[in-house]
Amino acid sequence: MQDPTVQFKYAGELVTARPGDTLLSALWAAGKGESMQAGCGGGVCGACTVSVRFADGRPGGTDLGCMRLVEEGMEVFPCPVEPAPAKTPASGPAPETLRASYPTLDRCTQCRSCTAACPMTIPVMDSVLRMQRGEWQAVAEDFTTCIHCGLCRMVCEDKVQPHNMGLWVRRSLALAEEEIPPVAADVEAREWDWLLAGDSGERLRRAEVFRREGRVPA
Repeated sequence: MQDPTVQFKYAGELVTARPGDTLLSALWAAGKGESMQAGCGGGVCGACTVSVRFADGRPGGTDLGCMRLVEEGMEVFPCPVEPAPAKTPASGPAPETLRASYPTLDRCTQCRSCTAACPMTIPVMDSVLRMQRGEWQAVAEDFTTCIHCGLCRMVCEDKVQPHNMGLWVRRSLALAEEEIPPVAADVEAREWDWLLAGDSGERLRRAEVFRREGRVPA
């Protein structure tokens, strides 16, 4: 007896999967793993963010490929968001230092598109307004569950970069409390260059080395 299967479309291409598979595991099993970005595989990092449309007419929306189970006839679209370099945090945030790092802070037109797009139901727009007022602890609490998928930035026509600013606030507060010096930009760049070199097997090996050693080889 043939095992049951589910068919769905990913970026317009038909994929056959097993019931109970996640989108990410289904693509891996179909030999299409490279077509979806992936990080933690556990619903935390946001790298596998997708847009989903259901065959039965249910409202779709954004979701995570590592968490969303496949369904017959569903259509899935990748949501590639260009990376934005992190800005060096300050030793305790202040309105002037946030605006110096992110001049887009005051561009918000309060359209709420960022809040509607957030898969973690963060009150993104309200938090941007809190940033403008310097309400740092509230901002840090808002972005506690942020997975940095970048959807709030992708849908913002005014390029406000809410999740980048939320991360900057959280890092700045931690820096002030723990007095941990920020990692120099050139060090970060060297680490990423080393981690992303080579094919997928080599990148996995290097990630294991970095996790074990806590640094890239000299």
